[in-house]
Amino acid sequence: LHQLNSEYETLRGGVNLLAERSYRDVFTGYKNLSVRQNQLEEERNHIVRFIEGVDSDKRKIFLESFEKIDKGLRTIFSQIVEGGAAWLELEKPEDIFSSGVSLMTQFPNKVPRESNAVSGGERTVCALSLIFAIQLVYPSPLYLFDEVDAHLDVVYSDRLAELVNEKGASSQIAMLTLKDSMISKANFVYGVYLAGSISQVVKYRPAIEVAVKNG
Repeated sequence: LHQLNSEYETLRGGVNLLAERSYRDVFTGYKNLSVRQNQLEEERNHIVRFIEGVDSDKRKIFLESFEKIDKGLRTIFSQIVEGGAAWLELEKPEDIFSSGVSLMTQFPNKVPRESNAVSGGERTVCALSLIFAIQLVYPSPLYLFDEVDAHLDVVYSDRLAELVNEKGASSQIAMLTLKDSMISKANFVYGVYLAGSISQVVKYRPAIEVAVKNG
């Protein structure tokens, strides 16, 4: 008995009597942290699913618009360039939001190439075709063009005039031009010229008398 008491007294000095309480505190803290971790994991998964849903919707809307504009571009370009073709291409179809879109074109008797690698007049045709293709999907009430037909030959100017006249039925189009073909299709014309260093303005509308005033 004396030996056991002696061993007990020796061991008691090295035992933390608050260990049980500390254990309960640590266990409770761990349990709370575990529950919070599960909550955070669930919230994270919810956010990830939301982001994936947004990305999916964004991609779907982009591709739908891309296909509509591409279709309109093909149609409008062929109206201006007989026997020609134009289309849109994604640089990286697998990662559309970190890459660009190329406007490809092929004029009669020429090899296909990007629109930025063609002549000035051809580039104008490409740009106008794309603008009017976008108009089919996202129309605007007003368009303002500043001598966009300056580098076009007679054939392209005539076809562009027909196209602008057609699009003018749904949108107001104002254009600065020196081409007779474009002026002949306009519903209303303002002409400006100098007379004695004074600007003169001529207003003309088909079947309406010409009016002139000093500027």
